Amino acid sequence: MDLGDTPSGGASAPAPRAVSANQLIAEYAAACTHRPPKDVLGHLGQQVRKLLDEGIAPDHIRAGLGLHRAKGLHPSTLPSLVHEAMNAAPAAPVVHRAWTNPADVEAAYGGDL
Repeated sequence: MDLGDTPSGGASAPAPRAVSANQLIAEYAAACTHRPPKDVLGHLGQQVRKLLDEGIAPDHIRAGLGLHRAKGLHPSTLPSLVHEAMNAAPAAPVVHRAWTNPADVEAAYGGDL
């Protein structure tokens, strides 16, 4: 058997299933309290299709759609929201600082002790 031959007996693995713009928009609409107008969904669909064609990961687009749903912005802002979701700086970790007595009690409490 040559390495270029197709395996017989259906042994080839199925191609990975790609996410479509229609699927992402259907998920978006299902997550909304009320179905958005058709024109809004259509415009969002165009933006999603462009982002997918650009190679943006569907999970990043989902996150951007989530931000869009929460903010209620114009559909043309979706690329910016996806960028925000993709490149948001991680939150600074909260560092616990133990309480200590003030060095100058008078300045800290004004003699009210």
